[in-house]
Amino acid sequence: MNVKTKFSLVFLLLCSALMIAQNGLERKGTVTSSQDGGPIPGVNVSVVGASGGASTDFDGNYTINASNGEVLQFSYVGFKTQLVTVGSEIQVNVVLELDNELLDEVVVIGYGTQSRAEVTAAVGKVKNEDLDQIAVGTAEEALVGQVAGLNIQATESEAGSAATITVRGVGSISGNSAPLLVVDGVVLESDFLSSIDVNDIQSVEVLKDAASASIYGSRAAGGVLLITTKEGKEGETKFSYNTFTGVKEAHKSEAYDTSVADWHRREQQALGELSPRSQYRELIGIDQSWQDRVFDGGIIESHFLSARGGSKRTKFSTSMAYVHDEGVLVTDDFKKYNFKLKIDTKVNDKFKFGANIAPSYTKRRRFDGSVHDILRQQPWLPTYHDENTIQFVDFNAFPGVQIGDYAKERHFDNYDLFGDGGDVDLSSTSNTNPLAKVLERNNTEGRFRLYGKFYGQYEIAKGLQARLSIGGDYDNRRRRIYDGVLASRNGAADAALELQSRDRIHTVVEGLLTYNTSFGDHNLDIVGGASAENFDTAEEQVTGIGFANDLLQTLTNATIVSEKLSYRVEQRLLSFFSRANWSYQSKYLASLSVRTDASSVFGVNNKYGFFPSASFGWNVARENFLSESDIVNDLKLRVSYGFSGNTNLNTGDVIIDNYPSLQLFGPQTFVQDGVAVTGFAPINIPNPDLKWERSQETNVGVDFGFFGNVVSGAVDVYNKTSDQLLLSVPVSTTTGFREALQNIGEVVNRGIELELRTRNVSNQNFRWTTTLLASKNENELTDFGGASGLITNVDDKRAAEWINLEGQPISSFYGFVVDKEIPLEFIADPFRLVGGQTQDVYVKDLNGDGVIDDDDKTIIGDPYPDLIWSIANDFKYKNFDASFTFQGSWGGQVRNMTDQYIFNHFNSSQDFVPTTTPDQGFIREKIFTDAIIQDASYVALRTLSLGYTLDRDLSSKIGISKARVYASGQNLLWITADGYTGWNPEAIRNEGVLNLGYQRGGSPVARVVSLGVNVEF
Repeated sequence: MNVKTKFSLVFLLLCSALMIAQNGLERKGTVTSSQDGGPIPGVNVSVVGASGGASTDFDGNYTINASNGEVLQFSYVGFKTQLVTVGSEIQVNVVLELDNELLDEVVVIGYGTQSRAEVTAAVGKVKNEDLDQIAVGTAEEALVGQVAGLNIQATESEAGSAATITVRGVGSISGNSAPLLVVDGVVLESDFLSSIDVNDIQSVEVLKDAASASIYGSRAAGGVLLITTKEGKEGETKFSYNTFTGVKEAHKSEAYDTSVADWHRREQQALGELSPRSQYRELIGIDQSWQDRVFDGGIIESHFLSARGGSKRTKFSTSMAYVHDEGVLVTDDFKKYNFKLKIDTKVNDKFKFGANIAPSYTKRRRFDGSVHDILRQQPWLPTYHDENTIQFVDFNAFPGVQIGDYAKERHFDNYDLFGDGGDVDLSSTSNTNPLAKVLERNNTEGRFRLYGKFYGQYEIAKGLQARLSIGGDYDNRRRRIYDGVLASRNGAADAALELQSRDRIHTVVEGLLTYNTSFGDHNLDIVGGASAENFDTAEEQVTGIGFANDLLQTLTNATIVSEKLSYRVEQRLLSFFSRANWSYQSKYLASLSVRTDASSVFGVNNKYGFFPSASFGWNVARENFLSESDIVNDLKLRVSYGFSGNTNLNTGDVIIDNYPSLQLFGPQTFVQDGVAVTGFAPINIPNPDLKWERSQETNVGVDFGFFGNVVSGAVDVYNKTSDQLLLSVPVSTTTGFREALQNIGEVVNRGIELELRTRNVSNQNFRWTTTLLASKNENELTDFGGASGLITNVDDKRAAEWINLEGQPISSFYGFVVDKEIPLEFIADPFRLVGGQTQDVYVKDLNGDGVIDDDDKTIIGDPYPDLIWSIANDFKYKNFDASFTFQGSWGGQVRNMTDQYIFNHFNSSQDFVPTTTPDQGFIREKIFTDAIIQDASYVALRTLSLGYTLDRDLSSKIGISKARVYASGQNLLWITADGYTGWNPEAIRNEGVLNLGYQRGGSPVARVVSLGVNVEF
């Protein structure tokens, strides 16, 4: 053998060795289940740190190359991931254990945490990975459809507006039914949620029943939202950057978009000719929807940068965020800046301390106008005058109008259309141009908010810890509203500047003792504590009117300072609370809690409130007769009963809301010796017996998991009675007042909630899961303090009515039932206004006495939905992911007063003809009937997301540990019920619980399409 041949053989052997070293030896094995010993097909098998991998076949067998010392990872949904270090053996068999992650999941509860398996109350949870994949500007938007029983309504869809949130229905009449918001242990005002960046949220727990919420006592009748923000972890610092940019546009109303051309076509078909007014409108040549002019759309962008890491002793998390949302309405604009710093330091084995501080600043310019008032204007009216429209202006009445000026309807009156000296009028209003009402106003708000907490914790003995914390929040709001000279038809006389300033400081000192111990098969967790809180609020407001021009927009340029307001109020709350959780072998569970609150709001005779609760659970699946079951993996029965309270008054007077038990005085002007003198007079009737509104609730629930938790979920049935309601009831006028605040009245909410999760497909390459949430709530007014049958209205001018009747929901729509429309031949001038309708309709004689009177009025609907639901599907194929969520509401109704404006119901020229119209005694205005009671049901494609995660080998080459690019959409599909004419069935105007369901315009739902990137490095 020559040298060349030997060298070649050696080279080949070395290459073979290198190939073997590189590719590793072929390893084989079988993967089975610890539950039944059966093979598991579709298990993902990979070498840690390397690309590629394998999966088990139908018999659980796999083959993969791995070198000695490398680590094999075996993963499969529903089983615990297992790591095996490879030795010299070729056969590597693995037994996977069932993953009870859902059961072992840690759930945040009031003043502590608890294993999901041992939770005995109704607690819903949303984890971070379900939130920060959604391209939204506020946390409320991300939480829609995430928890059964949590109802989030976009009652204002303007950029930066806070949503209306309820948990398990409305339970207060004079108070606030919103849930308590607690962020990292700090109690905050409910609207604080909109200032928190969704990327910073680790988890959201919803305490839904009284047993879970009662530890927050007098503020928990509406449930509790517990938000935990992200923390640092031991290890090298990890950075993340999330960003997206989206385009927003409004879902418009086809019913409110009648064009001049369509209207003239109808007139031609009905009458055979066009009226002079219609001919004049065609001559002007403008046919543009006001929706297109006002709903101008916008851009939304978000940037979020965070750094998290730490050592064994100190861990930190910090982040910065910026959101800019232009909304979908002209002038609408919202900017939000966030910063957060969270540090935890362990001094030694006994003592640790930490701090959490999170300032934010928002700057907002609002759409300062009424959408319904603007969009009722005629589509033939131009926004500005041009060379064509200026020729139709009546210069005798408006001599100063020029090209480029705002156009008004009255500009086009008195036009000699046929040259015969006759005048044609088009106007239906003397208002200024609709867009001038918005563009010539500047409503801005700057808001600085800060929450924080400092704590120290010391381990007194094994399992016994003491914790002292000082925290709170600060809210500074500055609002400036300027109405320009051109914003009103009255010009400079109505030009006004309003300045508002509000400061709120909330401080809390809290001491906490926790004790955890185990003895035998028993586990005991006890927490006890006390807190003292102070709320200090001050507000000032001043208004100046009469500006000659818009050059100097300051109070010094105002002719008159017309309104002044200044007040300062203070509340104090002293609390003591305790809870004990007990379990035996994790089978038998119990939890008892109690809280006592003393508030400065209530009278000396009821200064303290007592809020106990108890809940019990039985983990049936852990009994011997089910422990070997192939079907049942989780089965827990729960029952709870407890009390919580409500201290949030909303009487319309902030002073009374804070001091209702005391005799209060306000300024009063009277005449003495012919001279106006300012003195003081009582503004309320004091009541030292006032106390908290109270909710007592029973909840029965079952948690389940079947077939290796392929199917899992929960069902809860509840009955919540809210009593001792704070109501203003009539009193003798000899007191000098018409009503006084008392604890009287009762409301009941009954319901059922379902959470169902399924793992439809799960293998190495493809995964598909589905989540279905549904909640049904029935609201009933059971005691109205002797005022059952009270009939109220919102606007005396357009006095549509509500009735508050025991045995029915708190508020129901009240009025006549429509029989039929008035035929066209009896309408005086049916085509006078584009899109106009008569304001009247024939109604039914319900009692059959031949006369239409109040006895023919009845309940014609209510605003409470029968069912709220959502269904989410998540898919993952290799590096691709996709998800979509449909969400909807069914059964609720609204009184859509927008119709009266858009369709000009109040225009006298389109009334019936008194001399020829039959049965006029059966005619009533539509606003008093069910003609404008509309079904508020809807189905929405809330979110749609398509993403791709870069291969690890590729991303690591550019110094990135993980990168995901995605496209997403929100509200791409929005289907409303037949007959609903508005823009947003959730846009309910806040007129109080007694008049719930009042809709007058409101902002439209925004459709959003976004592109985004999430990067970790």
